[in-house]
Amino acid sequence: MARQKAPSHPTRKHLALAARERRLRRILLAGVSLVLLVVVALLAVGIAEEVYFKPRQPAATVNGDEISRDELGARTSLAQADLLQQRQQTEQMLSFFASSPEAQQSLQQQIAQINEQIDNPGLLAGQVLQTLIQGRLIRQEAERRGITVTEEDIDRAIAEAYGYFADGTPTPLPTSTVDATLAAQSTATSLPSPSPTTLATATTPPPTPTAGPSLTPRPTPTAYTREAYEQDYQATLSDLRANLGVGESVFRDRFAEDLYRDRLLAEFEAEVPRSEEQVWAKHILVPAEPVALALLSRLRQGEEWDMLAAANSLDTSNKDVGGDLGWFGRGAMVDAFEQAAFAGQVGEIVGPVQSPFGWHLILIVDRGERKLDEAGIRAAAQQALTTWLASAVETAELVFDPELVPPTETPAPVTETPGATAGAPTATP
Repeated sequence: MARQKAPSHPTRKHLALAARERRLRRILLAGVSLVLLVVVALLAVGIAEEVYFKPRQPAATVNGDEISRDELGARTSLAQADLLQQRQQTEQMLSFFASSPEAQQSLQQQIAQINEQIDNPGLLAGQVLQTLIQGRLIRQEAERRGITVTEEDIDRAIAEAYGYFADGTPTPLPTSTVDATLAAQSTATSLPSPSPTTLATATTPPPTPTAGPSLTPRPTPTAYTREAYEQDYQATLSDLRANLGVGESVFRDRFAEDLYRDRLLAEFEAEVPRSEEQVWAKHILVPAEPVALALLSRLRQGEEWDMLAAANSLDTSNKDVGGDLGWFGRGAMVDAFEQAAFAGQVGEIVGPVQSPFGWHLILIVDRGERKLDEAGIRAAAQQALTTWLASAVETAELVFDPELVPPTETPAPVTETPGATAGAPTATP
């Protein structure tokens, strides 16, 4: 049987080559690991930047107070949800006004405006950013004045928004009564009547409603229990998280903003004068200047104002009462109309004056310093807040994220004028 050849021992050269190969493999593995580590690190940094850091970067700062991208995005989502709900409600109203072409047209215009906002996320985000800037400025001014809003205040406001009143539902106050003395007061002489029928009854101002006796609301039992309210509230939060990715803090912040605004408005209400210069005027609204000039010529030839207003004015809210607008102060009308009315003399017909609604002839019935009723004081306080807010935005130190489009204008606080129509020269929101 043949003997097996014994394995030869590795030479020094073989050992050196093997050692070199092991070193090269270690270097290669180390290099690949390092590259993978760098790639993973870059991915992690990018993900962290997009997911964590970037949303928390300020979209804007207001006097050093930051509004994060995350907050802007969440509030924009809430605004979109509000618009969708508003559109749904407006569409439902269409069926209730099927027999009224004017109402149908107005509702369709509202739906078109809502759709324009929904279809333009950038525009909507800009509007939300404007609102957030306003909220920051209001909160800063409120805190400067020592006004605070606690978590308990927010809890109470949310509960009441759901219709739950821990101390019972407040009893409605008595309806307003007429204060004839306040209604008739004026330091100016009433307008002499230019004709027996036109303005003879206009020398006494129409009665102005004032608030009746102030009573402390008494709590009454409520069937809406705290348990039911808590279930509804938690259901809302669950929907916000699931459908919009919005947390509770963002939801509560909107209530906090409203509370700060209301309390700052109350401060302005305590500061505004209790009387102001007002004008009592009538107007005739027409679509074009030549029409207004023709009516002005007829008035100068002796035709009656009330008859021409009833036959020609586009303002259906008051055309049948001679276009009577009653008493109003500064800030109640659009700028062009207000400037013309306050520049006119008692008994003078001013115009034609152009406004966004058309062309106006304005008859100055009376003017003077008048005591404000409660509604007038609230309106004056709202106007003071609006004026202050516009000034605060102009003087604020605002810094915007260069990647975002800053808002182009400052929105005025949304207010509604009771009884305003498309033709009335009331101030628009």
